[in-house]
Amino acid sequence: MPRPSTAYAAAHIFALENKLLSRDKVERMVEAASASEVLKVLSETEYAAGASELAQPHDYEEMLSGEIQRLYDFFQTISPDPQITNLFFVKYDFHNLKVLLKARYLDSEQDELLIETGGTLSLDLLKEAIKEEDYSQLPDYIRKAVEKVDEAMSFKIDPQKIAAILDKAMYKHIFDVCRKKKNDFVLEYFTMQADLINIRTFLRVRKIDESFEFLKELLLPGSELGQDFFFEIMKEPVEHIVDRLASKKYGRVVKQGLEAFLETGSLSTYERLMDDFLLNFVKASRWNPLGIEPVIGYLLAKENEIRIIRIIMVGKINNLPSQTIRERLRDVYV
Repeated sequence: MPRPSTAYAAAHIFALENKLLSRDKVERMVEAASASEVLKVLSETEYAAGASELAQPHDYEEMLSGEIQRLYDFFQTISPDPQITNLFFVKYDFHNLKVLLKARYLDSEQDELLIETGGTLSLDLLKEAIKEEDYSQLPDYIRKAVEKVDEAMSFKIDPQKIAAILDKAMYKHIFDVCRKKKNDFVLEYFTMQADLINIRTFLRVRKIDESFEFLKELLLPGSELGQDFFFEIMKEPVEHIVDRLASKKYGRVVKQGLEAFLETGSLSTYERLMDDFLLNFVKASRWNPLGIEPVIGYLLAKENEIRIIRIIMVGKINNLPSQTIRERLRDVYV
């Protein structure tokens, strides 16, 4: 069966954008008196079916999990290029691999951390492969990553090493596909994402006063900021990174994020600014009807929407003030 054309997919997506949560709806949820009241607001949206099935507000993750799976299934049918759109779902596969491999090597089951929906591979397949130590049914890029973890753990059990190996493998796969498909837009998106994540890692490593060798093990591949950049900046005052990156599109993110980090010791502001920047980068190209940009834009808009709902529900369940919740929210797409 032929894939939908980019023009068809874009037209379909443009119609669906009208159903995304508006700033108005988000603000109503923020001002709601309780988590139950948030669900009442969601009952006026396309989350109505999922919200109505919850036994109690604390089960909100069931609704969000179902929405992630629905999103993945939808993109298998609408995407003009599933190899590209699947790059935004492989993080769920790698998250589950981290949980399963840490459970094996630390002898500590943490099934509650597994994500049952949204990945490109079934959770049962991953569980069976890790349990039986038989990776033959896994895609090559995942098989090689797991084998590398096994090899590293034969020398020393280190949960941080598990995460680092899998993160590097995921981004290597992402950039391999981007280059193979010659998709400059998605390549630029993931390059900037890798840059921003590596900068965040650099700030964390500087905070705990670790060495460049420690940092190097954590840096993601595909970043425009190579190891030489971080080797040099490790020897300078941390504030110098602002001037070094002032000409980058994300220069403001680094400046404002670093200021907040130095003031509070927390990277939460940096992470919010990073998420907003990447969403706005995609949003700026959303009106291209002949490219995959509107499709990627809607995908990220839905993921962002799910993140917003989660932040609000957590805040309401923990009785946080509305202003505190509002400060943690990401921007909306529409």
